[in-house]
Amino acid sequence: MDTDSDVSELDPKELSEALLYDKFACQLGYVEEPETPLTAETFPSKSGGRPAWLNPEHILTAADVTCGNCEQPMNLLLQLYTPEDQPAEAFHRTVYVFCCKKGGCVKLDWTKSFKVYRSQLPRENPYYAPPVDLDDENENENIKAVEQFTAKSFKAPTKCVICGLGGSKFCGGCGLTAYCCREHQTLDWDKCRHKEFCNKTLKTDEQETVDNLRSSHIFLEKEIVSEPEGKDKDEEEEESQAAFFKENNPGEQSDSKALVLAGDEHEEDTEVAVDDVFLQFQLKIQQNPDQVMRYDRVEYNMPEREPLWVQANYKPESIPECDRCHAPRTFEFQILSTLLNFIGIGHVAVNSLDWGSLFVYTCKENCTLGKDFFAQEVLWKQDFSQDGMQLGRKKMQPIISPT
Repeated sequence: MDTDSDVSELDPKELSEALLYDKFACQLGYVEEPETPLTAETFPSKSGGRPAWLNPEHILTAADVTCGNCEQPMNLLLQLYTPEDQPAEAFHRTVYVFCCKKGGCVKLDWTKSFKVYRSQLPRENPYYAPPVDLDDENENENIKAVEQFTAKSFKAPTKCVICGLGGSKFCGGCGLTAYCCREHQTLDWDKCRHKEFCNKTLKTDEQETVDNLRSSHIFLEKEIVSEPEGKDKDEEEEESQAAFFKENNPGEQSDSKALVLAGDEHEEDTEVAVDDVFLQFQLKIQQNPDQVMRYDRVEYNMPEREPLWVQANYKPESIPECDRCHAPRTFEFQILSTLLNFIGIGHVAVNSLDWGSLFVYTCKENCTLGKDFFAQEVLWKQDFSQDGMQLGRKKMQPIISPT
């Protein structure tokens, strides 16, 4: 968008469309097939695949993301590149979400089957040249600094050829292929044809076959792109009616029921009362049904934001403060169940992976990581309630605090 353009130059249609966007509008995420490899230096936001580590010298291991139910390493579900202005250390910032691929584990105890980590780097760091701001008065100096930048030389950590986590185990045959755990070593040997190709130089088509076999055991990789959420037509009409009422009835309190769109009226206490939260979720999602993520970070002077809950009852009673700096954790983004349609999850099996929505909360202050390089954050999971799905009367469920 050209920030120097005069809005008076827009025609009425363009102006009305421009005004649909709230300055604090939620960012909606959509998946696309990547046009180029999603490597660390491109600072990608993506679902599935192997992690593109923001800090290439320090990466997570299987011990950091082991499922507490099956004791197997989790897979990368999603990573978002979310740079922030404050503090300076969060100039580059990525949030990683890991998930056990076994739906049975998630159904058994979901709190043990998800992990979230935050990673960040300042603008001046040893791995990436500082970006050039074309509007900066010191543009020439910045360009010169980029041209003179030399990335730090270091021994890259070995990565598991299956999942991309830190790999400390090596094939006993070739001594070159690394794994994060014995289970992935066995998987690669038996099902990914390493037994056949160990100590051999692979042809291009053979290497492609092996790569595809290895990738089939993790979530499919897709790029995540975003755009701001606009107001839907119902919201526009309600606001228009409210503005009209206020203009023509100064000093009077409007009756909210009078502002309900024709055909949308419903009685509050009927025998077929529905889960209103679920209905609100449906109405909101159907405006952009392909969205897989909603990014709604609370920062700076923004008002408090509520996630788009999928049911009324199973909400966290409280979110634990950051265990590093004791600042509050605030809602940052949620992952919708629509993502499951794009990452290679079959919906037929009884124990297939499923959720209503996953809510990620992170340290509001983006506190320093120091020598830990990663900070663990908090995730909350909601499922669609049976009452909401069946549009029947709902029963109260206990609210459970996160562990």
